[in-house]
Amino acid sequence: MPDFDLLNQHGESVRRSDLLGAPAFVVFYPHAFTPVCAGELDQLADAAPALGIRILAVSTDPQPTLAAWHVQQPRPFDLLADYWPHGGFAQACDAFDDVTGAARRVSLAVDASGAVRARIETASGQARPLGWYEEWARRL
Repeated sequence: MPDFDLLNQHGESVRRSDLLGAPAFVVFYPHAFTPVCAGELDQLADAAPALGIRILAVSTDPQPTLAAWHVQQPRPFDLLADYWPHGGFAQACDAFDDVTGAARRVSLAVDASGAVRARIETASGQARPLGWYEEWARRL
């Protein structure tokens, strides 16, 4: 997985090196405050304890937007701002839509060494299936 250093909803820096030693899901989504994205992240928030894997939700929204969204809809995982350089991490992960300027609906299953073991992408407006996360939580 490419290196990254992004701010979360609390203004704290989260880096690739923070993930090493345990598996994680990196979940790219287009925008905060939108229905499909909110529904997906709410579903992941409910499933997070059973999955037992760190979740990083990444959008191209600025950090203050993610902070406001977190106040309105708190979730038990990091919301990361891939704002500047705009979409740089999403681009490095082939998860950026050049037409809309936002992340695409791409999720990565990352093992404890930081290697991407699996990837899923769904069409715009289509939620990713929770079963994919459940399956990869068992495999990782």
